[in-house]
Amino acid sequence: MDFNEQLRLFCERVGDRRAEALILTGTGQTDTAALLLAALQPQRVAFLLTPETNTFPERVAQQIDRSPDPNWLRKTARYTDINQVYRALRAIIEDWSDLPRAQILVDLTGGTKMMSVGLAKAAYALDLDTIYIESDYQQNKPVPGTQRLIAPPDPYEVFGDLEAEEAARAFNTHDYLSAARIYADLARRVPEPDQATYAALEQLAVAYTQWEAFDLQAAAQTLQRLLSKPLPVKLTHHHNTLQSQQAALARIVQTIRTMSQPARALATLQDLDAVLPLLGSLHANALRREAQQRFDTAALLRYRCLELMSQHRLATYGVLAEEPDLNALKQRFPNLEQRYRQVERSLGFQERGLQSNRNGAYNPITLLNGYMLLAALNDPLMHHVEPIDIRNRSRARNQSILAHGFRQISEAEYRDFVTVVEQLLDQFFAIGQRSRSDWEALYRFITV
Repeated sequence: MDFNEQLRLFCERVGDRRAEALILTGTGQTDTAALLLAALQPQRVAFLLTPETNTFPERVAQQIDRSPDPNWLRKTARYTDINQVYRALRAIIEDWSDLPRAQILVDLTGGTKMMSVGLAKAAYALDLDTIYIESDYQQNKPVPGTQRLIAPPDPYEVFGDLEAEEAARAFNTHDYLSAARIYADLARRVPEPDQATYAALEQLAVAYTQWEAFDLQAAAQTLQRLLSKPLPVKLTHHHNTLQSQQAALARIVQTIRTMSQPARALATLQDLDAVLPLLGSLHANALRREAQQRFDTAALLRYRCLELMSQHRLATYGVLAEEPDLNALKQRFPNLEQRYRQVERSLGFQERGLQSNRNGAYNPITLLNGYMLLAALNDPLMHHVEPIDIRNRSRARNQSILAHGFRQISEAEYRDFVTVVEQLLDQFFAIGQRSRSDWEALYRFITV
């Protein structure tokens, strides 16, 4: 079969497909390159040539009855290693820098084995599409006229292994936003069953992103959607944990709603089961920021843990820190005023006592004032910690740029602050007769 008939059949199979730019390799035979040039009609052409194939462009042009285009690019080298192929391909892309890479096709049909391997790897790394001419064979020889254009599937592209590894690294280092973006892309383009897996992982990463941002209702809804259908194999052993986390999120949302209702706020803060999910979210978030060495943010979250523990313990005495009414408390504890002044003296403060303001109401109770009041009440939370420890070790947090100051917290300062938080947490769980380790495990985000 003569070449013109082969070209006619090939063009029928190619149909209307065209190429803006085409990269070809020089070989001993010109049929493949000639078929591609004639059928795809590229506006730009580049050749990877060796000293032995430097006349290849002229021979290809002659076969399709045209003259070599002076604008055809030629990159000549020995191509004895993959790096040379990569450098040549990159040089062509730089010459065509005005052209989107999606419009550049690389032919993998011809060339030496080293060139073919190098082209395939380099094309993937440089985000270029590849093509290949496939033929039927008889007696180990291609049958003329059976040539057809193939876009060889790239396993990395099909299954997304490299991107999945990158997503897992992002997920496990608490960069859930990046992980969600990569998983979403994978879920759009990979085949089943991996598609369903990546879609589920995207939902989980989104839920954790929302949780970290304390968009708690959205996080609860996203986790609920994830759990509304069977989990993929990669997540099945986390099913119970995810269900428990979704339930915890739903409880936090409920707690926040009731806290917005003044009549129910005090009863909500008195309920340890209502407080623990929010405390767990704050504490676990602090641990993740600590792992990223973001000590200022971690300290801010730890500080909020201190506040919440104080608010809960005060609520058990009928005191709402936001709108305290201390008159009933003073009646229950007749020596409270005296004991509070003793605490003030121990801190070197001017004695003010528990006095109402000019309107006869009491000002909101700050974190330190709350712990001072708990110390005056001889609350069990304060049995192993002095108010002065809380004051001194939280000072670095107060000087943070995220609080009231203008500098970053050092790791040493952060660790010193954490010591007092940990002591109070241990005592908090001892008072509530709850397992701290189980609580921490519940709010620890899973790894993938």
